Amino acid sequence: MGLFRIATVVAVGVALLPSDHTQQQQLYDRASGAAKWTMTFCERNEAACTQAVSVWEQFKKKAEFGAKLAYDMARDNEQATVAENTPRSPVQTGSIKRPNGTLTDADLKPEWRGKRAPR
Repeated sequence: MGLFRIATVVAVGVALLPSDHTQQQQLYDRASGAAKWTMTFCERNEAACTQAVSVWEQFKKKAEFGAKLAYDMARDNEQATVAENTPRSPVQTGSIKRPNGTLTDADLKPEWRGKRAPR
């Protein structure tokens, strides 16, 4: 489906291109002028480009710090989970293990569960 969609967009784009030679030349000149204008932005606005470079460098440092922080927190959380799931002997925990954990027989008795459905 994606290939069909791309082919459709390309076909529409080609269909919209001008067929007259003078119109083709005008489109080409406008496109090349727009590309040149875009590529020479920093030559025309040096202060803005200098500011943008410093902001970009600051952004990269913050992104690197955020990624490192997220990685460290995930790693610490994983280590804590592994430590919690490590089985301990009854001597370490200070209690004797029951077959049902800390639940008593009264805890295991089911509460009211509604009407019995007819079979």
